[in-house]
Amino acid sequence: MTTHKTVSRRQFLAGTAAVTVGAALATTPASAATVNNAALPRAPKSADPQKAAVTDLEVLTATPTSLTFAWATFDRPHTDHMLPGTRVASDAEVWLAPTAGGQKLKCVHRSKSNTGFHFITITGLKPDTEYRFSCRSFGREAKPGLWFTQVFNEPEVTGKVRTLARPKGRYIQTVAISNDLHIGKDGESVGKTHWASVMVSAMFAELKRRGITQVYANGDLCDHGTYEEAKELRRVCDKFGKYQENYFLIRGNHDAYDMEKPTSPDPFQKVFPKHKLQTMWVTYDKKLRVIGIDSSWPGTDSGRITESQFRHLEKELMRKPNEPTLVMAHHPVTDHAARTNAGLRPFILDKDDADRLQRLFQKAPGVFFMAAGHTHRAHRDAPDLPGGPEFAQFPCTSPFPGGFTLMDIYEGGYTVSFHRTATGQALQQTALNRYSASLGFYGEYTISRMRDRCFTVHRNMSALR
Repeated sequence: MTTHKTVSRRQFLAGTAAVTVGAALATTPASAATVNNAALPRAPKSADPQKAAVTDLEVLTATPTSLTFAWATFDRPHTDHMLPGTRVASDAEVWLAPTAGGQKLKCVHRSKSNTGFHFITITGLKPDTEYRFSCRSFGREAKPGLWFTQVFNEPEVTGKVRTLARPKGRYIQTVAISNDLHIGKDGESVGKTHWASVMVSAMFAELKRRGITQVYANGDLCDHGTYEEAKELRRVCDKFGKYQENYFLIRGNHDAYDMEKPTSPDPFQKVFPKHKLQTMWVTYDKKLRVIGIDSSWPGTDSGRITESQFRHLEKELMRKPNEPTLVMAHHPVTDHAARTNAGLRPFILDKDDADRLQRLFQKAPGVFFMAAGHTHRAHRDAPDLPGGPEFAQFPCTSPFPGGFTLMDIYEGGYTVSFHRTATGQALQQTALNRYSASLGFYGEYTISRMRDRCFTVHRNMSALR
C-alpha cells in the first residue's frame, strides 16, 4: 500500500522528494514512487508464475533527476495488438546502475502489486547520466509490447536510458501543457463516470499534487463540440480553478464540430465566452508571455488562421519582439510535421498560414517555443526557417498515452517532459485505451520515441528571473 504527499516543484526538481511514498532500499540515494493500488481492482494470483507474461515495458519519462518505468503482468502471453488476458498480482523490482564505471545493477525499488500494474518513478538521480536498468516481476525481466518501444536505440531495447541534462543557472518556473482532452469521446469506461472526464479530473489532481496551479489546454477540449460537452468540460475544469486564470483554453478542430460554418451558433463560446472562433489570447505566467492561437475551422480537421488573427498576433509580437514568449496552437505547423504525421499536410495547419506564421516568428526572436497537439503523439518538428523557435507536438491527455507535458524553465534553458497521469483509475483507463483503439495500433503511433517525449533545450532564459 502506498500513500501520497504533496511536494513542491523545487523539491521534485532537486530530487529531494519522491512523487509518492513507496518502497526504497536504504543502500541507494534513489527513492521510488508507485501508484496507489487501493484505487485499482485486485488481480488474482498467478496459477503458474513461470507461464505469466511480464510485458508492456515502457520507459515513459526522463527528467534531470528521475526516470519512470511502467509494465504489467498477465496470466499468459498475448499478441501485441489484441486485448490481453487477465492481469495477475506480482512483485515488482527496478534494478539500476550508472553505465559508466562498470557498476553492478542494484535493486532500488521492490514492492508488491495486487493489481498487475507497475508504475514506478525512481528519483534522486544525477542529471545527464546514462543508467542501465532492469524491471522485473516473477524474477524475469519485463519486455516491451509495442513496436515503437522495440525500435533500435529505444531504452526498452538497449536497457539503457539517460536522465535529461539540467540547464545551467537557477530554476525559474514550470509551465504545464495538456491537449486533446476529448470530453465526451466514445469508448468504454472502466468506472461509472465517463472515461474522458475521469482522465481530465485525474490530470488536474496530479498537477495540484505537484504544486502546479496553472495549466494550458491546447485544443480538442471536447470531442463532438456540443453544448453538453462544453458544460461538462467547464464543470471538470472549474474544480481545478478559474477560467482563464488557472486554466487557459485553446480551441481545436473538434471544438467546432457542432458548427456547420463560422456564422453558425457556437456551443463552445456559449459556455466559454472569451473563446470566440478564431480569436487569440495573451496572458503572462510570471514574466513569461503566453499566446494561444485558435487554428480551428468548422467543417475540417485541418487548421487555418484568419487575417484578423494574424494582424492581432503581429501587433502583439512586435510590441515586444524580444520578450520570452511561448506560443500554442492546436495544429502542427512545419513541413517536417506534415511529412511525418499519418494525415500529412491536409491534417495540419494550412501551408500558406504555416509559412506566414514562421516568417512572423523571424521578426520576434523572443518566441522560443511553439507547442501543438492534434496528432496525439510526441514529435519534435524541424522548423522550415533558420533561427526560429522550437516546434513540438505533445501527447494527448485522455486517449493513450494519457498525460500532460511539463516545461521546467531555468536561467540557461528548459526541459520538456511528458508525464502519464498516474492515479489508479487513470492508469487502468489508459491501459484499456492502449489496446482498444484500432486493435492496439493507435498505441504504436502515439507512444512515440523517448527523444520526442523528453528533451532539454539550452537557451538564455534569464530574462524570466
